[in-house]
Amino acid sequence: MTLNDIIVSALLELDRGHDAQTLDLWRDKLTHFANDAAADLAYAIKPTRTQTAPITDGAIDTTQLERRCVKVISVKADGRELEFARLNTGKVAIEDARGAVQAEICYVFLPRELSSATDVPELPEVCHALIVTYAVGRERAAGDVAVQRGGNIYFQMYESGKRRLRAHLGAPGDFALTNRW
Repeated sequence: MTLNDIIVSALLELDRGHDAQTLDLWRDKLTHFANDAAADLAYAIKPTRTQTAPITDGAIDTTQLERRCVKVISVKADGRELEFARLNTGKVAIEDARGAVQAEICYVFLPRELSSATDVPELPEVCHALIVTYAVGRERAAGDVAVQRGGNIYFQMYESGKRRLRAHLGAPGDFALTNRW
């Protein structure tokens, strides 16, 4: 689903029109709700990304990665796994890099925020309907007192759907126990 599809679906669920004027009126608010839901779902399913990063002064700067890094899973250089330690400065210290200038870093990330009507959340498709449910719940909860109770059912559906999501999709490394100490 694109951001526009998410907004239209939320407006339909809220019994509001989805003409151009209504979309413009609700776009900012529902986009904010959709981004909140995407971040929450990312913490639940822990999506991973692997990319090559430069090693500078024995460390990799996680703030320079393509996506916001939540947790580093592994660091590899020259086909071997390197030991690493997270520093408080937003960097990951690499031990025994042996002169490597680049490393392949695998990390849990937060998806980019949605802003354009054609943006698609960087989450599996099973999460897209949950984003709509969350946005509807937030909008109902923000309404007057008579409508607020209607938001509870949407939050319950969202939490129920989130619990059914799995933090892995069956990759071989997801089932391996690694002793790092």
